[in-house]
Amino acid sequence: MPLMQPNSIKKSYSKYKDIISFNKNIIIAAIITAIADVFIVNYAFMLYPTNYLLISIISLVADFIIFNFSFITFYFIDNKSKYVNQDGSKNKQKIKQDLKKLLTIIGLAEISYLITKFLSTFIIFESLSFSIDPSLISIITTILAWVFYIVIANITARKQKLFY
Repeated sequence: MPLMQPNSIKKSYSKYKDIISFNKNIIIAAIITAIADVFIVNYAFMLYPTNYLLISIISLVADFIIFNFSFITFYFIDNKSKYVNQDGSKNKQKIKQDLKKLLTIIGLAEISYLITKFLSTFIIFESLSFSIDPSLISIITTILAWVFYIVIANITARKQKLFY
């Protein structure tokens, strides 16, 4: 006897499809950012091998730009139909309401990401730089920062009622 019936899976997906899509966009943008950050941190380390503060700042700025551009692009591609009225015109009021909610969600999650990413990159370079490859440091700090980002984004999305 299966734990979930096919209809219950469809109902669950239907009920949570917006939050699933939201998280999918976060994860895809995070993967793109993480891959790019490996190259960026390595390059920054080659240019400034002892300036861990500058490496951390470069990584942070690059992550911010790459992630936000990717996420916003994917989010609006997935949700473009939500903002069209039945007559085909844009629902500007809905766009404004959701944009305010989305900016709050992304803003709070981004703050947690930036703090976690910066501090963890700096601390690991300061304490373990000679024993860990810069690529591995980038991967570790990015994963840690994304865990915090996703948790904060989902909590804030629920509180802001973005999908309800």
